[in-house]
Amino acid sequence: MKKQSKRWIAGAAILGVIALGQTAYAAQDPLMLPVQEGVAVIADMQSGVSVQSPNWEVKQVVNTFANYGQAHSKQLFELQTNQVVSAGQLDVKNALYYMNVRKNFYIDSHRWKQDSYGTTVLNSLYMDYQNYLNGHRFVAGDQVETYKAEFLGILARHAEKVQNDELRTYMNEMVIFGLEQAMKDHNPTVKGYKAK
Repeated sequence: MKKQSKRWIAGAAILGVIALGQTAYAAQDPLMLPVQEGVAVIADMQSGVSVQSPNWEVKQVVNTFANYGQAHSKQLFELQTNQVVSAGQLDVKNALYYMNVRKNFYIDSHRWKQDSYGTTVLNSLYMDYQNYLNGHRFVAGDQVETYKAEFLGILARHAEKVQNDELRTYMNEMVIFGLEQAMKDHNPTVKGYKAK
């Protein structure tokens, strides 16, 4: 009697799960879909965005990063390879490294494929920052305001095409994390250079 009762309960549970599975619909993650499909799903949702991009925190960290670069622009560093680089070169290298770390964290943690909407947007933003920062390793004192405006402009241009609060948040955070970590990076293989 006990065995039959247990089998009946197990059978009823399995049938219940099957019945629920047939009527339940999983929410579609538009960031996981290929680009065109993801944009279409977001358009169908018709939800307005509430996350500013760039937000106040991005503006603040870009301002701090630009001033930080000016404050130690003449400093030289020696890498483990005995290569001597300027602070500007090191700042750019570190900022891009940490932006890439954060970008890949979002992509990997969500298991987005290479052609997914989220991956495509973050990769495109990263590539624009890579091109911009590599072309602006040295910023003259009288060009700092232009540099900050252009830096924020990259994020603003990308964000105006993104109608998804989650992705806009990731875009902001990628920039914030990259710049903040670049300013406090204490890599033991990098040391201040002293002329011999």
